[in-house]
Amino acid sequence: MLTAHISTVVHPWYRQFYLRRGAAEWASDRVTTEGYDVRIEAMDGFVYVGTSTYGHPTAVRVEVHDTAPEAPDGADHEAEVPLLGEGPLAVLSWGDDEPVATADLPDGPCRLRASWFGVADAEAHPDNDLGGEDPSPERLQFQVWPAAAAARRVTRRCGGT
Repeated sequence: MLTAHISTVVHPWYRQFYLRRGAAEWASDRVTTEGYDVRIEAMDGFVYVGTSTYGHPTAVRVEVHDTAPEAPDGADHEAEVPLLGEGPLAVLSWGDDEPVATADLPDGPCRLRASWFGVADAEAHPDNDLGGEDPSPERLQFQVWPAAAAARRVTRRCGGT
């Protein structure tokens, strides 16, 4: 069941922004090639999130659930990662130490599902490789719930599967 949610806008740069749980160590320098390829990498409580545009404001929704929710319909790309540590989840624009929003999470390890929508429109955007103030056609939804740590799992890739 949905217990809380927040909606905000992040300002990615270099096609990325971050999530950070509590006092998790900053780890943007530890993202692997596979993490970039699948658009998400969790390093304990720090999460790299990839975007389709270089630097356009991007809508983000974070939902907190008490059990594993159904995946949202219509996502272009979807992946799940473990979210370790303790404390609230901060949504961070690229290069910012102060969150644009935070969501309280249950104690203990959690699972984070990331769903990307509007990927094709974002990739076709005429300013895809530039930063800008017009909103990205892409939006992301995160679902978080208590769960034992498990490996990253990509459940839907852009372009199929």
